[in-house]
Amino acid sequence: MAPRVSPPVRAPTEPLDASTLDWKFRRQLVERSDTANGSRPGPLADNNRADGIIVKYARNLAPVHEPSEANDESDSEMDNLEEGRKNSLKQYLRDSWFPAFKVGPQAKQNFVWPHYQELQVAPGTRKLHTISRIMPYRIHSAACKYLQQQKDQQLEETKYSDDLILPSIGFVKCDKDLKRYMQDVNSVTDITKLLTTFALRTTATSLHILHDIPEGEDGDMFRKFLQFSRSSKMCPVKNSIFDVVFLPSPHPDHTSMIILVIPPWALNHADFVSFIDTGAVTPGSLDGIPTAKPTSASAVMWSLLWDMCSKQKCQYFAVTTYEFWAFGNFSSNMQTAYISDLFRAPVHPYDAQVQQDMLLSPAISETLLFWMAACAGAGDILWTPCDKITS
Repeated sequence: MAPRVSPPVRAPTEPLDASTLDWKFRRQLVERSDTANGSRPGPLADNNRADGIIVKYARNLAPVHEPSEANDESDSEMDNLEEGRKNSLKQYLRDSWFPAFKVGPQAKQNFVWPHYQELQVAPGTRKLHTISRIMPYRIHSAACKYLQQQKDQQLEETKYSDDLILPSIGFVKCDKDLKRYMQDVNSVTDITKLLTTFALRTTATSLHILHDIPEGEDGDMFRKFLQFSRSSKMCPVKNSIFDVVFLPSPHPDHTSMIILVIPPWALNHADFVSFIDTGAVTPGSLDGIPTAKPTSASAVMWSLLWDMCSKQKCQYFAVTTYEFWAFGNFSSNMQTAYISDLFRAPVHPYDAQVQQDMLLSPAISETLLFWMAACAGAGDILWTPCDKITS
């Protein structure tokens, strides 16, 4: 294999082998040559594909049958079933999207990553040796299994429905106070406010509902550890492009999950793809980041994550630019990191008339819910970093 012109901090590994994937998930690796050969692309083939990296499965819509002469009782049963689907929490999550926002005039476009002196440490300090892939079909199947095991809830029967803020088909709340978060997004803290107000608040509330967290002091104790919070102190680099959201742990001096937030104008697609590249980490490449060369965004991101997660005793993490997400975890000795492919959240105007064929599966809210449940130990999930889940 010819060497790369500008190699990342890791030695490259072989590309994914489609033959190792279950047939239902191979479509993510289908090349654009299918379209060039005259085959008709699916409904999301052109608009939602990015070099075979982004994880996105087209919706499997139920077939529409020809109308038949059914009796009134059958029609009534179908109506009740459809009404139940509309009010289903699981269906709400499946049909949700992230509200689009307007980038403000103060956002720093064409951002160039500086050299961060705070990240310069003695050789051998950061003991990350290997970065391995968590295969997308593993996360997808695990998330589906987790949701199938949970009892569905009807939204009209829960008092928490006011905290389900993400727009969803049939569940769009026209709230002027919420729309102000989508105007003039100028900084990473504005991105964080969007995430905590909509996606993370909805995800945490959904977990509370699915697991029947009780009211009163006992319920408050559980909810305290199942609610995302922003931290201005965790990140060792103090500037305008990093922010941190975390999930606390019931274990002292531990953190269940860390989310590194980077605004989309500071992290381009090529740098994000470089970050999720897998292989052996070049010894010392994360310790003394060379100042004579342009800064490697992926090296900075891995240095930040290793420092924060080792200090906070946290294995689970995610990195997001709001629309794009990567989920990962560290081994207990912090020597191996496991990282997913990029997941793409559907982003549409808050009050858009969104149809199911405009959404992706699994929904990012479903994947985020599963990752949150896994790191918090909800639903008897045991998702530990091990070789069995990465191939």
